[in-house]
Amino acid sequence: MVAFDHLVIHSSDPKQHQEMFSNFHNLVGVPGGKHEFWGTYNYLAFMKNNSYIEWLGVEDESVANQSDNPLIRQTAKARYNNIEGPIQFALRVSDIEYYINHFNEKGIKYEGPFPGSRRKTDGSLLEWRMLFPNLEETNQTLPFLIEWNGEGNIPNEISLINQTPFSTIEVNTEDVETYKRFLTNDLKLKETSDNIYQLENGLLKVQQGEGLKAEFDHITFQLK
Repeated sequence: MVAFDHLVIHSSDPKQHQEMFSNFHNLVGVPGGKHEFWGTYNYLAFMKNNSYIEWLGVEDESVANQSDNPLIRQTAKARYNNIEGPIQFALRVSDIEYYINHFNEKGIKYEGPFPGSRRKTDGSLLEWRMLFPNLEETNQTLPFLIEWNGEGNIPNEISLINQTPFSTIEVNTEDVETYKRFLTNDLKLKETSDNIYQLENGLLKVQQGEGLKAEFDHITFQLK
């Protein structure tokens, strides 16, 4: 089943914003690392039920602006427009090739898969692949799919996992029906009630409007 993996928050100062969040909510946050080929870096907060929050910032603007990775382009654009807050989210899958084949069969445009990697603080190499589906019918940003190599992005110590679980990601879009068809037909998600889809570790809601809203138990992130 498809799972919520992480929320991407663009930040002009990931370290400061992660620390402010952690101090306010009495939670633990950690440095992530640098993505040298993308010109970005991040700080993280690992949450319960195998999810996490990523504060993503631009370290080398010239590199980020030239990236062919849609997430990095989106992050660079948010920086240029002085937008701070949740801009994207990732859904975790175990077989990204299945979706590549499915998108090809259905004629759904996509970018990727893009390989990614960074060194963790213990020196080990974290690797993943990202796939970005695109629907010409809507300008709404779709979630990207991520496949991790090995155990994935989990901390080395269990004490670094906060006991606050991911609960809901809400997408506000001008084209609700097109978005829902993508979730149902192409991601094979099950609509459990009106505009609400079941993920492995939480819910995905689709509403009329703009921006993203994510809930981790009692904590809410929102960009309008």
